[in-house]
Amino acid sequence: MNRLRVSSYLLVVLTLSAADLSWAQPGYPPANFGERASQSLAQLRVKLPVRLYWGYLVIVEGSIGSRNKLSFLIDTGACPSAIDRKIAHDLKLAEQPARMNLQNKSVPTHLVVLPSVILGPIRAESLPVLTEDLSFLQKALGYKVDAIVGMDVLRKSSFTINYRTKEMLFGPVETLTYSAPFTTELPIVTIPMEFQDQQLRLVVDTGTSDLTLFRSRMPDSAIFEILGTEKTANVSGTVRLRKVRIPEVYLGKETIGAQIASVVDDHKDDGDDFDGVLGIRGPQFWKIAFDFEHRRFSWELPAVDSPPTVGDYDDVRLLPKGLAIAPEEAAWVYQKVESLSELE
Repeated sequence: MNRLRVSSYLLVVLTLSAADLSWAQPGYPPANFGERASQSLAQLRVKLPVRLYWGYLVIVEGSIGSRNKLSFLIDTGACPSAIDRKIAHDLKLAEQPARMNLQNKSVPTHLVVLPSVILGPIRAESLPVLTEDLSFLQKALGYKVDAIVGMDVLRKSSFTINYRTKEMLFGPVETLTYSAPFTTELPIVTIPMEFQDQQLRLVVDTGTSDLTLFRSRMPDSAIFEILGTEKTANVSGTVRLRKVRIPEVYLGKETIGAQIASVVDDHKDDGDDFDGVLGIRGPQFWKIAFDFEHRRFSWELPAVDSPPTVGDYDDVRLLPKGLAIAPEEAAWVYQKVESLSELE
């Protein structure tokens, strides 16, 4: 059985209903793909301007087939990517039926194969992606999103995101102050996390704001300071969240200090190879980099004595971490996928 992790924006487990799935599978690259791809992309430096929402959601321009100047949301916790259903219809793409199994119901969806996707120096051809109605993102952000671009595309080039200058740079990664090794690279990147002598594996997810841990993966010996409990509703029903404080968190050998995390009740899947999701805004990363040549994730943190400031976001209605979280942001954050999807 082929396993594929689907990004968390729908909180789904995807099971395809078609008999012949050979064309629909993403076709993950061979072990030496990164080395071969780096020969053509490693020396290319391409800088793209970024629209920044909620302090962590990154939107850049790209192309799909004959459609140019489309808005791509960069989501390193996503695989496969997804496009808005209207774009798929405009391009007259053949759809493959599929079903998404939620916690208590099953809903239909579709897969399509994109003729080409261009993002900076990256060009992907014959790329299978999900089709979804992404209008909920426009309602939440006030800006249209045409596609959610995940690691099936992004892994073709190392890249850096600078949240202060609002730029995304493709090409060789500069040395940043802090870094941790990849523990897995396919289908998405995970890095090691340690707290209270416990070892976990986290998905590095630019589509999530804060640290989220799965309750089924937490050891019984883990002791947290509980800050509160809340419930939020999404397409699969009600999700229960516990806000906890972890006094000291390490990524690899680097500390990121005390962190507030959401612990989510989930259904354990022995096939899963990650234990939670590392968002960008919670640890206050202001620059991050994915170096696929050296298999490392690196980051920069603000100076210890730097006072919190209102972020220079493109959604000026919203405020950064530490202030009120808008209801539409909560709806987006807690629709993120927490479980492994299976292509049967």
